[in-house]
Amino acid sequence: MLWIFKDWVENNRGWDEVLSASTSKREKSLQRLLHLSGKYYCRQNNIDMTFEANEGPGSVDLKMSRGNDKTVVEIKLSSNADYIHGYEEQIEQYAKSEGTTQRVFVYVKVGNPGRDKRIEELHASRLNNGENPPELFIIDSQEQTSASKR
Repeated sequence: MLWIFKDWVENNRGWDEVLSASTSKREKSLQRLLHLSGKYYCRQNNIDMTFEANEGPGSVDLKMSRGNDKTVVEIKLSSNADYIHGYEEQIEQYAKSEGTTQRVFVYVKVGNPGRDKRIEELHASRLNNGENPPELFIIDSQEQTSASKR
């Protein structure tokens, strides 16, 4: 489901919808768009999708499950100063409270190249050290130049 949303954002001007939301509501708007895009997919594939599930230390952005197979998803825009905390701490606490090891951290680029580099380097370092970090799923929601101008 995340791949469908990523494709829409990056290849079908979905980035324009994300960026047109006011900065204070951008992350929530992105979550709602993801919810909308996933409803049909989840229904067709017998997957339960719950937004803002709260089983413990706060509400996880998204939980998808089929029976006892659960995946928690935390979404952060690159404009969110707490993106590293989300990647290192929040997603781990949510997974623990849901009793799962399946974790996906969705990082949405909105124009902070230093933060983009930092999250990618942190993830690579954790993998190289033999750790088990959450899956890092990157969506590029930055304004795209038209094909005629590339």
